[in-house]
Amino acid sequence: MGTSVEETIKEIQGRENIFVAYSQTTKLPYVTCGEESFNDQAWFFTEEEAIKEFGKKKIEEKVLLMGMRYEKKDFPKMYGLLFSIGVNTIMWNDGGEQMEIDLERIVRKPDLSKVEPQKRPLINPTLQLSGIYFMQELRRPVPQEEHKNLRALEEEVIVNLRKSDFLVAMQRKGDEPDKINIPYLKNKEGKILQPVFSDVMEFEKFAKGKKLRIAKVPFNKLPNILIEQAESLVINPMGFNLVLNRDQLKKIIG
Repeated sequence: MGTSVEETIKEIQGRENIFVAYSQTTKLPYVTCGEESFNDQAWFFTEEEAIKEFGKKKIEEKVLLMGMRYEKKDFPKMYGLLFSIGVNTIMWNDGGEQMEIDLERIVRKPDLSKVEPQKRPLINPTLQLSGIYFMQELRRPVPQEEHKNLRALEEEVIVNLRKSDFLVAMQRKGDEPDKINIPYLKNKEGKILQPVFSDVMEFEKFAKGKKLRIAKVPFNKLPNILIEQAESLVINPMGFNLVLNRDQLKKIIG
């Protein structure tokens, strides 16, 4: 008789380390949609050899993976990442049997409704998830005609862009507190890009070491924050960047 779900949950909670399958494309946990459950799944393994074997099988589908080892002290960070990208189940592989388990049965999901609205960290799990699926398929090294549902995945990203809020970095201008600068980036070609962020984690990477203020802006207002010299706006969800010029932004907004 196999191990029960309850026993497996206790094993996961008590482990000293876990191996998680990551996508080489997004540098985030590899996510699949369950064929029968339609759940959004991350893949967990007890042993390094088991995740290597899983990776070899996925190479046949032109899916490139890598294994990430998490120690127990980093479990809260790992689970927080899974919630933030919209994963709701894990596929547990102990080297023999495989089992799908609801993520919230392993760890409690943070209840942000109890946090004051102005203090809630911005996360866009639906956008992150649709972007992950799109990028995992877009970067799969196969001929164009072999890509699966690419157009539908792209349209889902666009729908979720329209529904999302974004973070914009702002900086006081020298000794003039009433004047605000919006930091910009330059790409290798010297083009000026205006960065905005879909979640607080990506914003913090950009803001590290800088004294920046922050504003939350809905997608349909993003054209308004493009600085005069910026040619495009670069949206930074986790795992990928979207570069959109003013015309593309307006077309998506409709």
